[in-house]
Amino acid sequence: MEQMVSNVQKKTFLRWILDRHLLTNREIIWLLHYLMSNDQLLGIIHIVDDVARCNRSITIAAPRNDGLVFRYIKATVETNDPEKAFHDLRMNQQEDVYLELDIEAVRRSPIYFSVLEENPNSAIDVHEKYGHMAEHATNEAERIFITERLNQAINEALDNGDETLFYTLTKQLNEVKKNNLK
Repeated sequence: MEQMVSNVQKKTFLRWILDRHLLTNREIIWLLHYLMSNDQLLGIIHIVDDVARCNRSITIAAPRNDGLVFRYIKATVETNDPEKAFHDLRMNQQEDVYLELDIEAVRRSPIYFSVLEENPNSAIDVHEKYGHMAEHATNEAERIFITERLNQAINEALDNGDETLFYTLTKQLNEVKKNNLK
């Protein structure tokens, strides 16, 4: 099954990462900005959970003890230099590129699952592997959204002195919280 993740979705996802300052390396940040600004290039980028056996791939990781935060592979050539990757990406905008983000905060986010695609070389279907986690992340995002809206409405009811609405909304908020504990 082939997925279609739009450039708008990919840009939103990359912007989400940059806005949260999850990356500290200037060259990697610059490379992501370049990807977002080039629709043709962004169209060949596929966000996957594992780049194993991909002919052309980028891995971006959270800083670790080994210091490795960036890896670009094209066939048998590998580099840790984002600038070299940039030059190859700029010159070759036809061959697919698979992007793996090995960052815990990213992999726990609902937006990650919205852009995740299949690695064509993987035997495991991404939906089978992450379907439950994606459903949980979506439910959690919905619960947070409802809770925030109810809290806002409760505050407005208090500001307006509407005691009946306050109690009704508080009861709804308690139900949401109670259902979350189950």
